[in-house]
Amino acid sequence: MADSDRNSTPALRISQLDASELDQELYSLVKSQILKTFKYHKTNILSKVDPEINAFLKLLIWRFSTYASGATIGQQILGIKYKDIVGSQWMSRSQKIWLATILIGCPWLQERLSAILHLIGLNKYSDWASRMVGHAELAAKLGSLLNFLIFLSRGCYSSLTERMLGIRSHFPQRQGLRQVSFDFMTREIMWHGFSEFLFFVLPLVNYQRIKNFLQRHVMHSPSRECGRHRTRTDLHQCAVCGEWPVNPQEIGCVHVFCYYCIQSNFKADNSFSCTSCGQGIPSQEDIQPVKIALGGDS
Repeated sequence: MADSDRNSTPALRISQLDASELDQELYSLVKSQILKTFKYHKTNILSKVDPEINAFLKLLIWRFSTYASGATIGQQILGIKYKDIVGSQWMSRSQKIWLATILIGCPWLQERLSAILHLIGLNKYSDWASRMVGHAELAAKLGSLLNFLIFLSRGCYSSLTERMLGIRSHFPQRQGLRQVSFDFMTREIMWHGFSEFLFFVLPLVNYQRIKNFLQRHVMHSPSRECGRHRTRTDLHQCAVCGEWPVNPQEIGCVHVFCYYCIQSNFKADNSFSCTSCGQGIPSQEDIQPVKIALGGDS
């Protein structure tokens, strides 16, 4: 027996589950790329041969992972490898083939069973075969559920297929003790709580009112324009957004506002005043459509 075999240790439950999730994500990623390639293809050829595509992709991944190294892609990422419990050796060639037969061949046969019976002229057994397949599928699901409960208790054979073949996930090398630091976790928890607090508080803050307050008292001192007549230039620019006024409105001063600009600002802040001259808005009724009365051009 090699030294690596003697130094191997059973894989952790979480590592086995993570490896299984990585394998599923890899398969989904590869298939999604193929579907994107034929995204704009007018025919539905992929739907017709979907079982064959699934089987081919799984077989391709199996050939360059499990068959080549005795471990799936997810297991290789996490440093895990299949080991034969009976022979105390790594996964044998026959076990690799049986694993592919169960995980790849059986699902394909289940989907194509009716077509195969029709091809060989045994249509009369189609209903009976479908019932048998349904019973076998139900039994497999119940067995998988029972196996998963045992796995959670004992930590071995994460799937029913592994239990049937007598293979178990092992770390090829003995794992050393790890120094676990909770500093990173503490920072993550703190920032997560802070972000949740911000998501709750920010919608309650009236930013428009704060902005108007700063413009009135800190950033801008209104110019003295009392008694000045409205000119053509005043009609060409909104005092809030600076663009051509849409549905022009006025509040009693010579300046003009877009309907949306003045209404939204007043509803957000009842103390809103003109950003150019400081004219206030006593009530909603003081916002009126512009009455053109030109006193001269500037």
